[in-house]
Amino acid sequence: MINKPFTVEKANRFIEENKHLVNTQYKPEEHFSAEIGWINDPNGFVYFRGEYHLFYQFYPYDSVWGPMHWGHAKSKDLVTWEHLPVALAPDQDYDRNGCFSGSAIVKDDRLWLMYTGHIEEEIGVRQVQNMAFSDDGIHFEKIEQNPVATGADLPDELIAADFRDPKLFEKDGRYYSVVAAKHKDNVGCIVLLGSDNLVEWQFESIFLKGVEHQGLMWECPDYFELDGKDCLIMSPMRYQREGDSYHNINSSVLFTGKVDWGEKRFIPESVQEIDHGQDFYAPQTLLDDQNRRILIAWMQTWGRTLPTHDQEHKWACAMTLPRILRLEDGKLRQFPVKKGQYQIQIDKDCHYHLGNDTDYLEFGYDSNAQQVYIDRSHLVQKILGEEEQDTSRRYVDIEAKELEVVLDKNSIEIFVNQGEASLTATYYLTVPAELSRID
Repeated sequence: MINKPFTVEKANRFIEENKHLVNTQYKPEEHFSAEIGWINDPNGFVYFRGEYHLFYQFYPYDSVWGPMHWGHAKSKDLVTWEHLPVALAPDQDYDRNGCFSGSAIVKDDRLWLMYTGHIEEEIGVRQVQNMAFSDDGIHFEKIEQNPVATGADLPDELIAADFRDPKLFEKDGRYYSVVAAKHKDNVGCIVLLGSDNLVEWQFESIFLKGVEHQGLMWECPDYFELDGKDCLIMSPMRYQREGDSYHNINSSVLFTGKVDWGEKRFIPESVQEIDHGQDFYAPQTLLDDQNRRILIAWMQTWGRTLPTHDQEHKWACAMTLPRILRLEDGKLRQFPVKKGQYQIQIDKDCHYHLGNDTDYLEFGYDSNAQQVYIDRSHLVQKILGEEEQDTSRRYVDIEAKELEVVLDKNSIEIFVNQGEASLTATYYLTVPAELSRID
């Protein structure tokens, strides 16, 4: 047994003793964020016993990424969240350097989690898949059979060090998990694992292999069926720029197509970027009791400066507002679960400033270019990125007729033409957030 520098008990005690120190100047009111510390990917997004549960990558001890825990919250309406005790901490040999991303599923009224254990050794990194369960939906027990899948289960053509982010689903009485992997051809791929009981897992197939322009590694896969199509979401690293899409180092995309369940292969028909803004990554979905497919994402991306960390506010990052998904003619539509504060009908150019003349976020519609855009270049507090190109302006090419705008203390989400496209970004104003139209 390893020495345990991190435990669930230590994390919960630290949160209770230190959360009053958090500076809430930029802390969101309409979006989920942790009580203290750093968060990233949403995990284990699931509907359980009449409530929505959200787990998330969490490091409570600082406002930067660290050894990953699983934070936990629940909600009845996807807007107001109740913080729950930390669900997982990296306290075992097989997850000693982090409980990385994963997912949840309900079996026989028991809540199961599948997550990646991250292990750093002198010879390199190992990533393995583990299971935990809970009978009360709050306190979780890691099973003694862990790890349930390792790099040794993968074919030789895959790189065992990059094997993470399992997403559970059930089909025809069998349990499956899509897991992110990396091919030795230096492209991303998704593997399929299968199980009859959520404890004993087998490698089934390479579910989908990417091509060169689709990124070096795919993260956070999610398989589901929506409006007659098989869907596969993932978040590629360095997807090649194309028109108005894939301008961030890390993107999030939706493949639609059809699964050949005999061969256990995903046959893609189309691919589209999910969000065209600066801050959207690692989306995960659930199916609720109303048969709605609902998505939530990390409202951030990697390699960006974070003013709340730089200014020692003791917290960093938040989630998007959850979105209801639909497919219409093969195209994704996204609808926020709570109506945006602003409904803007468009018949010509419209440009808005949020802030004042010296410090403002700009967004709107350029009718000549037919672009809806968000522009952070006029902010006093610059948000810098690792991209080769400037990260301050993002846009989507579309003939806009209507904008729905969701504003919070440090974020904006724009939904175009009843969810036909979306843009999400964060910002940090030094002045009051007054909205004005500039014609």
